[in-house]
Amino acid sequence: MKRISVIAVLALLISACSHYEELKSDPKESASGDDESHNAGQNCSSCHNKSGTEAAAEGWWTVAGTVFKSDGRAQGSATIELWEKPGKQGKLIKRLVTDDLGNFYTNQVLNFNGGCYPVVYTSSGEIQMTSAFNGGSCNSCHGVTESRIQIN
Repeated sequence: MKRISVIAVLALLISACSHYEELKSDPKESASGDDESHNAGQNCSSCHNKSGTEAAAEGWWTVAGTVFKSDGRAQGSATIELWEKPGKQGKLIKRLVTDDLGNFYTNQVLNFNGGCYPVVYTSSGEIQMTSAFNGGSCNSCHGVTESRIQIN
């Protein structure tokens, strides 16, 4: 009985310290036509994280990034899908759209189960990521050690 009480107390402490309930109660997500986002191409997680400066006011992004056209301009009207397996196989975990500034983001808690495989679509084509992504800012690699997410 004592062991069950200790486990229950630990579970309460963990959930009380977690941002899970906060994220669940105030869902935020990019939307086509919006133009309120900022810093296209920058690492979104550098500010939009659980202790970042933007987290309290604007959101803690669990997935975020920017899509560009091949000429370097922002790609509005792109769709980003996160798939359970490569090649658009398995379960579709999440579908996001870019806003007018090319940014996409969500604060929804997602279960990647060891990774997901992003696909970016526009009316002119698609690109698929062939290695697993575990969430966070796509721009922490793309535009730094990997090429920008570009599609036209």
